[in-house]
Amino acid sequence: MKKTNYTGFHMPDTTEIKQELEIGKSEDYDLPEFTKEIPKSSKKSESDSTITIEYEWDQIFSPSIKVKEIEYRSGERLEGLYRINARDGADSISFTHNGTTYILRKTMKEIARAIYNAHGKIHGAIENVIGYLRSVAGMDYIISKIENESWVFDRRIARGPVIHVEVDDLDQKSRTKLIEMITEKISELHANNLIIGRFTLNNILLGKEDMKFTDLRRLRVSRKRSYVIDEFKSILQYLYAVGIASKEDIYVSVATYAAANEKSCNEWYEQKTGKAPEDQIDLVDRIEEDIYS
Repeated sequence: MKKTNYTGFHMPDTTEIKQELEIGKSEDYDLPEFTKEIPKSSKKSESDSTITIEYEWDQIFSPSIKVKEIEYRSGERLEGLYRINARDGADSISFTHNGTTYILRKTMKEIARAIYNAHGKIHGAIENVIGYLRSVAGMDYIISKIENESWVFDRRIARGPVIHVEVDDLDQKSRTKLIEMITEKISELHANNLIIGRFTLNNILLGKEDMKFTDLRRLRVSRKRSYVIDEFKSILQYLYAVGIASKEDIYVSVATYAAANEKSCNEWYEQKTGKAPEDQIDLVDRIEEDIYS
């Protein structure tokens, strides 16, 4: 398979990937095109930063997503998004509206609202969350926007500029670069005392020059500062197990993380040993030892 270089990443050729997706798509949430249904009325309200639109429908039942209420950030082009040609209740969906690709993730309204409100504080580490909606069937979805060509390990959301990639498509240099970016982004989240919860490759959204965390439905505030260290360790254990991180990558990642989140790491060390670390090397060695234990 051909590989192309994007600022440190060696990704498969876009055309080849699209062909593979057409042949090997395992889950398809698209529905056949139905006779166009439009809402009988709509009501729009606007605040300084948010637009809310409520739709009324004559016919409620539909296998596709009919929007009952949508709330999104002012300036986004979601006017006229009242129906999505995908199965209502699907876990993760991507679609295009007004020339832009979006991802819907099914969740609870309270979670969607909390992530939407938190986006401004931690936007450097996470995908561009722009709003949320409720369908006429009572399903709630958080909405994120894909602004540029991106790569994901989650086949379900691969569409248009969102391209599916396999671990085997990354060479060692690209894997090391990926570990560096994951470390940088998780350090940022943990510095805000937030944990992503049950990390997998499906939480990664790769751009040409950056990485963001996607699928934020388990994002939450850590009750203890030291809990973030446990998550960091579990992420590295996972990346090592799936063959992305080498032992050398892990040592560098731990050293980088410990420097960025020294207070949390020291608290974790004291809880583990009953004393403060002698120095940074002592701290890094203890975290690394726990990763392999």
